[in-house]
Amino acid sequence: MKTTIILLTLLTSSILTVTSKTDRDCSNAYSSADEAYSYCKKAYNSDNWDETKRYLKKAMSSFDDAMTYAQDDDCNCEDAHSAADDGYSYAKKGYNSDNWDDTKNYAKKAKNSADDAMSYANDCND
Repeated sequence: MKTTIILLTLLTSSILTVTSKTDRDCSNAYSSADEAYSYCKKAYNSDNWDETKRYLKKAMSSFDDAMTYAQDDDCNCEDAHSAADDGYSYAKKGYNSDNWDDTKNYAKKAKNSADDAMSYANDCND
């Protein structure tokens, strides 16, 4: 009897966990991270200093949106939030850098973080 009750309790909690996970909607976090990825890629591929800075500034805004969406009640995805936060930090460092190579390296790191944020947001949707 105790074994049956324990098994039913575990089964019920597993079903509730799966149900609550699939109820999440992280599409806005994914979309914002995808936008940040696009801006970071453009910044990394640009040969113009001002254009690179402009794209990194836009990426920062998109990362900020991704962090907000990842934290809201619909998504609640800590991994996506953390990756977007990392991306924001890299984009900001690149934007504030006065060294061309550093700016490019930070743009690449921000792009990778955006890719991670997209992946995590997608995982939280599943």
